[in-house]
Parts: sequence; C-alpha cells; structure tokens
Amino acid sequence: MSSVLADFTARFNVEAGEIDAPVQGRIVLGKRQLVLAASGDQKVTIPLSSVIDISPRSVPQVFDPIPGTPVSVAFRQNGAHAVALVAADESVIEKFSTVLFKAILNGTRATIKHPAKLGGRVLDTDFRGGLLSAESGTVRIETEDGPVVVSLDTVTDFSRETHTVGGQDRPVLVVDHMHNGDAKTTIVATESTRTLSILGRLLRREYEKHMADLRELSLSETDTEVLTTIYSTRDRDISLANVLGIEPEKVKHHLHSLHQVDLIESGAHGPVLTSKGQVVVNHYLERVNK
Repeated sequence: MSSVLADFTARFNVEAGEIDAPVQGRIVLGKRQLVLAASGDQKVTIPLSSVIDISPRSVPQVFDPIPGTPVSVAFRQNGAHAVALVAADESVIEKFSTVLFKAILNGTRATIKHPAKLGGRVLDTDFRGGLLSAESGTVRIETEDGPVVVSLDTVTDFSRETHTVGGQDRPVLVVDHMHNGDAKTTIVATESTRTLSILGRLLRREYEKHMADLRELSLSETDTEVLTTIYSTRDRDISLANVLGIEPEKVKHHLHSLHQVDLIESGAHGPVLTSKGQVVVNHYLERVNK
C-alpha cells in the first residue's frame, strides 16, 4: 500500500467478514483504505470513504472486550452496517485514532459561519466556504478570507442542529470555544452527514478529556462563584471582591487555586476563563436555569 500513514500490530475483531473472533494481526492505514490483516489470507479491507464512525475507547455490544485500549470503526459493507474493533497500547491507539480522523477529514469541503457569536452576542456573519483539515490539536478551515482555526482543547460545548445554509436546511455543528479569554461560537456544515458526524466525534473526544479532568477536581461553592463572576464581569473594570462580597485576600487565594488547576489564566485586563473554566460555568448555569 502506497503512502502508509500507520502500520502496527494489534488485536482486532470484525463483525462482518471472514474474521469473527479476536486475532492478532497487522493494522495498515493508507490514504484511501484501512487494512486489518491476520495470518494467512485472512484480511479485511475498509475503504475510508465507507467509514461512518470512529469511537475511541468504545467496545460495541456485539463484541466481548479484548485486552488493550480499544477503538471501534463503523463502516458500510455491501449496503449493510459493519464494525471493526482494534485494541493495542493506549499510546498506539491514541496516535492511530488521530491519524484516522485526519485521513478522513482532511480536504473535506466545509461551509462555516465564524464567529456566529462573540461573548454570547449573536453576530450578523455570513456563511463562507472553505477546506477543512484536522491538524495537531486543531480543526482548521481555509477560506478566501484566511484560515479559521479552532484549538480542540479550547472547545467548551458543541451540538448538532439544523440551520439554513445557502437557502437550504442543513445539519450543522455549533461549536463553542475560547480564544484569548473570549467565548466564541463557530457553525460548521460539511459536504456530507458522514463527515459531519466524524467531525463531531473528533470534537467529542477532546470534550470528554475536559470532562474527565474536571471530574477529578473538587471545587468549593466559592470557587464556582468566582468563576461565574469572572464570566459575568468580563470586559468590565469591576472589583471581584466587591461583587463577591469577600475580602480581596480571599479572592486572591481563590484565584491562585483556580489558576493552579487550569480553570483561569491571565488576560490583558485581569483573570479570564480557560476552556475548562468555561465548561464549569456552563454546567453551573445549566443547573441554575433548570
């Protein structure tokens, strides 16, 4: 296979085809296809154009767990749905998953509205076309007006919705993310629902890393109040101590603690939320507004 992107040994299983039990074999990813090869003539070839989902760390119900860190790849075969499960060391699967996302998404035609919102304010921004690529830790859309880059570790929320794009109702991803302390929203449509779903899966992978980190934190009620106050007083020269009604030294102590766990960072005019801090605020506001 020319232009090999990944080549490693792993255990795998395939729902459809000659391989119907976990086997040790070779995984070879090229620009157009993924090959799972066992001993002898046993192999499964999956065209990348047939892949409909990539799910890291997931074992479909049709399989028993196999040793190692898993990734499942769903695809279309002869008009039917099929799925392959690959498992290896965590670092190997992490790299393989990233390269697989890139191989499928890079060069995809996209239509974006950026920014659709800035700091919660809806903007009158037009949709524009571009080419999408998944690079190291980012999603990048090259447009005639220049590149739009969303760092995956700054994504605070996303959802799949239907918007009018070019006079037609189309499925889109609405992506909330942080940039230099500002909350932005970017709306993305791709040329097919297949690539939109795979892009959504890539965003979910990074968002779930945020959530895993946050679940390990233990925040006090005051910590959450400080984060929410930073969010609500952004771009305004207002004393946090006055708004919170606590002593400046205590505010300084909480700010130091929040900075240590990467929930805030220093901005041009004071502390601003990181993407993780924005996720905490989002979840707090959702609870309050229920």
